[in-house]
Amino acid sequence: MSESLSLSDELALSNRERFEASLADNPWGYSAKGLEAKRAATTLVKLKTGMYTPVPIVCRGSGCPYSESCALLPYDLAPEGELCPIEISKIEALVQGYYSDFELDEMSFTDRALVNEVVSLDIMLERCKALMAKEGTPVVDVVIGISEHGEEIRQPAVSKSIEAYEKLTKRKDQKLQLLAKTNRDRQRFAPETDKQSWIQNIADVITVDDLSEANS
Repeated sequence: MSESLSLSDELALSNRERFEASLADNPWGYSAKGLEAKRAATTLVKLKTGMYTPVPIVCRGSGCPYSESCALLPYDLAPEGELCPIEISKIEALVQGYYSDFELDEMSFTDRALVNEVVSLDIMLERCKALMAKEGTPVVDVVIGISEHGEEIRQPAVSKSIEAYEKLTKRKDQKLQLLAKTNRDRQRFAPETDKQSWIQNIADVITVDDLSEANS
């Protein structure tokens, strides 16, 4: 009876180990193709610019809503079907600029997330400016209804591009303030390692009475 229980225990142990191994290798239960796709996606996220790839629009050539302000289109350099090279270049420059200005830690997940949000807002602001340049006026006629004769009823209104630009600007300012605050807090609580800082810290703690006691 004891031998049967021992075999049962060994089988249970073996099953548990196989189960834990399967969780470690494939916790989401992917198929073979899904597992390879997950590994590829993980590699993409780990790349320096991987977290920014969802931001750029896909080039549509002359069909792009921002084609009138595209510097590549007149020279037949717009790569239709691929990510917009102009936005990619702007994204890379913006990321480097923010990390330099705020002296950020590239290994910090919080820093990367905040910079990602600010850069996304910057790109959307650029798109708004392109649409505003296309409209050429801050006030446009919008359709507010249809008359009984089937004619459109229009009235002047502030451009939606301008409204979006103002909202995005406020959001960007909020994110920049948060980014600056996060950076200030990190510097405030960062350990001071230079010699003068250590001396000052010791001087702040040790009093004259402490020195007198030590001498006695």
